[in-house]
Amino acid sequence: MKNFRNVLRTWELQFNFADGGIVTSKENHEKLIERVEILEKKLDAAERLDDFRKKSLKDLKTELNSAVGYTELCKSHGPKIDSYLEKLSTVHENMDNTISYALGEMVDDDYEEADSEQLKALEGKRILLAEDNELNREILEEVLEDYGLLVEKVDNGSKAVMAVKEHEPGYYQYILMDLEMPVMDGYDATVSIRKLPNRIRANTPIIAFTANAVSESRDKAFAVGMDGFLVKPINTSRLLASLAKLL
Repeated sequence: MKNFRNVLRTWELQFNFADGGIVTSKENHEKLIERVEILEKKLDAAERLDDFRKKSLKDLKTELNSAVGYTELCKSHGPKIDSYLEKLSTVHENMDNTISYALGEMVDDDYEEADSEQLKALEGKRILLAEDNELNREILEEVLEDYGLLVEKVDNGSKAVMAVKEHEPGYYQYILMDLEMPVMDGYDATVSIRKLPNRIRANTPIIAFTANAVSESRDKAFAVGMDGFLVKPINTSRLLASLAKLL
C-alpha cells in the first residue's frame, strides 16, 4: 500500500480542459492517497479487532477450564454438595460444547467411562504433565492426584523431552502434552520423544490436550505419534478413560 502511494506521488501529468483550466494529476492523486490512507486505517483496525476477538475467545476458554477444574476440586468437600456440583459440572460442559459447536470444533463423545478396576489400576502410575499455564497445571495435578497418580510438571515441550531423557526408561507411564507451549510446542516435543534411541522412552504414551480442537489439530496430533486427544476444558471422565485405555 505504501509503494502504491509513492507511485501516485511520482505522477505529474496535466489535464487541459476546453475552458482553458488546467488540473494536475497530482491534485487528484492526493485525494486518492487520502482515501487509501483511510482504508489502511480501517484495515488495521479490523485486524486488531480480529486479534482481540481471538484473544477474548482464548481467555474465555481458559476461564471455563479453571471453573470446571475448581468444580472437580470441590467434590472433595463432602457428599452434601455432590448433587449441586454435578449440576454445575453439567452446565460447564454444556457451555464448552456450545462454544465448540459454534466454532465448528469436534466434541468427542465416543468413549466409555473407566470402571472401578481400571481406576484402581491407575494408582501409582507416574504422569508427566506438560502445560505452560500455571493454574491449569495446578488443577490437573489435583485431579490426577485425587485418583492416585504421581504427577511431575514442566512448562514447555523442551523440558518434557529433557525429563524423558534424564530418567530411566519406563519412569513415566504417561505424558499429558499441551499442544500450544512456548520454546517447544507439543507437536515438536512428541516428534523428539518418538525419535529417542531407547524404544521404551520413545513409546511412552502421549495424550494431547488443547483448546483449539479443530479437526486439523487432532489429525496433526495423531500424525506426529500421539496416542490420545482431549479438548480443554478437560473432562475428568474423558481423561481417566483415555489413561485407562492406554494401560
